[in-house]
Amino acid sequence: MKMKIGKKLLSVAVVLSVFGVSELCAADANKQVLFDIKNIKVVSQDLAKNYFYIEQKVQTSSAKNALKEGILILDDSIRKLQINIKDKEKKQIVEFMFFSVDELKSTLKKAFNAENGGLVLDYTEALYEGSTTISKSMKKTNPMLDTVTEMSFLLDRASKYYIAFRAGYTDDVQVSEAKTAVAKFGKLLTKIQNETYPSNIVNGPLKKLSKYWPVSKNFYLGIKKNELPSIVFISTKHMKKALHQIAKYYVEKN
Repeated sequence: MKMKIGKKLLSVAVVLSVFGVSELCAADANKQVLFDIKNIKVVSQDLAKNYFYIEQKVQTSSAKNALKEGILILDDSIRKLQINIKDKEKKQIVEFMFFSVDELKSTLKKAFNAENGGLVLDYTEALYEGSTTISKSMKKTNPMLDTVTEMSFLLDRASKYYIAFRAGYTDDVQVSEAKTAVAKFGKLLTKIQNETYPSNIVNGPLKKLSKYWPVSKNFYLGIKKNELPSIVFISTKHMKKALHQIAKYYVEKN
C-alpha cells in the first residue's frame, strides 16, 4: 500500500512539471521518458510564445517569468531523456533535440531580429517533432491524461503562431497551424466534456473551459487581425490552469 501511494505522489510531481514545476524524479525509466517527452512537447511551444510576447512588449513580465521557468524544465527533461533512452534510433533523435535546446537557449539571449525569431520557431518545431516521434512508439499508460496534456500543447501552439504573426511571420503556414491547433483543441474539449467527473471538477475547471473556449477560439482565429494579443495571452493562461487541475485529477485517479 505504501508503494502504491508513493507512486501516485510521484506521478503528481511529474505531471505538474508539464505545467510549470521543474523538479521531478521517477523510479520507472519508461514512465519518466513519457513524462519528459510531454514536458518538451508543451514547453517548446510555450517558450516560443513567451519569446515573441517579450519582443512585442506585450505581457512582458509574465512572459519573462514563464520563459525562465520553461528553460529550467527543458534542461531537466532533455537531460533525463539522455539518461533514460537506450534505443539507438531514439537516442539519435534525443541528441539532435539536445543540440536544438542548446541552440535555442543561445538564440533566446540574442537581440531580436527576423533571423533570430525564425530560428526560435525552427528549434522549437524541431523539439516538437522529435518529442512527437519518440512518443508515438511508446506504450501510453494514461490516455485521458495524454488528452489533457495535448490540449495544453495546442493552446500554446495556437498562441505561439498568433504572436509570431504579429512579430512579422505572416506566411500561410502560421495561419494554417494556428487554425489546426484550434480545431484539434475543440475536438478534444468535446472528448473530455463527455467524461464523467466529480462535482469539484465539473463545477470548477471543466465549467471554466466550457465557458472560455467558445469565445476564446475566435480570438485565436483572429490571427490576421491580431488586435487582441493580451486577451490571447490571458485566455491561454487561464485555460491552461484549468487543464492543470483536470490533469491532477487523472493522475490521482490512476
